[in-house]
Amino acid sequence: MGYLLTIFSSSVVFLLVYFQVFLLLTLFEHEEGGQEPSKGDLSHTLYRRPTVTILVPVFNEETTVEKTIYSILDLNYPSEKLKIMIVDDGSVDNTWNLIQKFVNHPQILLHQKENGGKYTALNYGIKHTTSEFIGCLDADSFVDREALNYILPYFDDEQTMAVTPSMKIQNPDSMLGLMQNAEYNLGVFTRKIFSILDAQYVTPGPFSIFRKEAFNKVGVYKHAHNTEDLEMALRLQEKHYKITNAHKALVYTAGPRTLYKLYKQRVRWTGGFIQNIIDYRQMILNPKYGNFGMLILPTALYSIIGSLFFLCYSAFNIARQAYEQYIHLKAVGWNIDWSVINIPQLTSEWWYYNLQPALFLGLLTIILIIFGVWYGKRMAGVPDHRFSDIFFFLVLYSLVSPLWLVTSVYNTIRHRDAAWR
Repeated sequence: MGYLLTIFSSSVVFLLVYFQVFLLLTLFEHEEGGQEPSKGDLSHTLYRRPTVTILVPVFNEETTVEKTIYSILDLNYPSEKLKIMIVDDGSVDNTWNLIQKFVNHPQILLHQKENGGKYTALNYGIKHTTSEFIGCLDADSFVDREALNYILPYFDDEQTMAVTPSMKIQNPDSMLGLMQNAEYNLGVFTRKIFSILDAQYVTPGPFSIFRKEAFNKVGVYKHAHNTEDLEMALRLQEKHYKITNAHKALVYTAGPRTLYKLYKQRVRWTGGFIQNIIDYRQMILNPKYGNFGMLILPTALYSIIGSLFFLCYSAFNIARQAYEQYIHLKAVGWNIDWSVINIPQLTSEWWYYNLQPALFLGLLTIILIIFGVWYGKRMAGVPDHRFSDIFFFLVLYSLVSPLWLVTSVYNTIRHRDAAWR
């Protein structure tokens, strides 16, 4: 039994390491080809300055919505071509009163509706705009002033229906914030590679930009287990439309500042991912969907299964050892003779390790993760030389991620959607 477990654990880690190395080689090969447009290109799309509307769905966002709006107004883009539509989804705080200061602003449109969820607010905005391009910016996120100019050149490819930005954490100043900072930088790295492979699986709320015709072709947003941005990407992939990534287009988001809020957010994300993949299961291992169906989706599911395996196996071992210790103490009458306990002595043998395959591959995984975080920082072009975020990511993430992984799987089994907040 132990031999089979060793084989399985080694194969899980090996395949994940193989996947990471594959992503790395894909990125290097792409960079050597020099295929990336930039905001300085006089591309057809950027040169003609198309009309753009940025939708800002809000629900009880009184503490951040003003800063979000000002960040859009500060975009380096002709004001006569850029509109901002704020859709208040039935806020019960002071949000609606607060945004009345923008009521006469020539670029800003204010709308209010009954609460129905973020996806209904987005659909309301899509219905009431005629711009060539439509974007979304969550009311807790802030866009870099050059982001739109980095994104639009990618639409020169007529098959491209959506372009996603690089997301960064706003002012990471705590252990959780630093952990998320490293995670998001790793996301910059992986999202770009998924784009190269034509295998993007999410169009995140913070400043993904769409052609207006994309919604005419595939429909508007759905409830989608409270992860409408993920379902929209899956739908575009199913229809063989292209989603790409502008890695230099930066958006800063306010990450959760408490473990409980982080847990709630990730239960929604992870559960939504699992349940949407189940809804689109016909794409898994289907060569019709290229790298997306044959590589990204199977690997994502395999990583979830592997993580659950290691979690359950570790819990089983801890419980077994605790039970064996209990039996031993019960047999000796709960009397501990400290004089016969051997304290290990440091010897030269400690410097020689029997590197089991899983251990070796696990160490290689850590090295690749560190490289991915560092390279993500480099790709975003924002100076960030701290190492503490990588440390907290490696230490904390493995401790807290099982919390939302187990809950998400449980919710999936029970057919329950996680609450938005």
